[in-house]
Amino acid sequence: MDTIAISLMEKNDLPEAARVLSIAMRDNPLHVAIFQGSDEKSRREIEAMFAALFAELPGVTFLAKAGQAIVGVMRMKSCKGRKPPEDPIGPIDPDDINWRKAVWHRAWARRDPAEQHWHLGPIGVLPDRQGAGIGSALMQRFCREVDACRSMAYLETDLEKNVRFYEKFGFKVVATSDVLHVKNSYMVRPGGTEGDKALQGFEGLRNEGAKGSRVQGAG
Repeated sequence: MDTIAISLMEKNDLPEAARVLSIAMRDNPLHVAIFQGSDEKSRREIEAMFAALFAELPGVTFLAKAGQAIVGVMRMKSCKGRKPPEDPIGPIDPDDINWRKAVWHRAWARRDPAEQHWHLGPIGVLPDRQGAGIGSALMQRFCREVDACRSMAYLETDLEKNVRFYEKFGFKVVATSDVLHVKNSYMVRPGGTEGDKALQGFEGLRNEGAKGSRVQGAG
């Protein structure tokens, strides 16, 4: 088995990192709902989305490499508080990808913690490399970085198996909601008093899948 090395992403790694994430996450339920499938066209759109994210909001990105090949990617970004939701997104149009993206971004923005935190995501490992501890190695690096500054951490996920995975690293589900008919879980990893405040602040948002989610999920 190849030795896996964790290192910081450099600028020339960006295109391949975006491609790896697009392969790793093409079948995620929320991406399927937004891009209307998981074919090669959808994968390329996801790759372009991640490339734009790295270019505009790079944060701190770690790579898992087997030799020179990127097999896993993890991005973390220091964030300052909850941004207010966007204005109403106009007429419901499920056939418009920009409308679907707006629904997604608005739903996630509403739940960003008000406290200073490290946001985790995206994180992904190539499908044929999953189950070999690469995701865990990336998460262990993430936890070391976050613990060094005694900060809380936050993430969103649309996969139940990922919820169980993140729980192994100290994350707790603090709210859920339906976005485009896909269940999303919002998770916090406490870090000192700010993490405790965040957990308290999420009480009013817990389990919103039963109220208001129909509007966000387009009917």
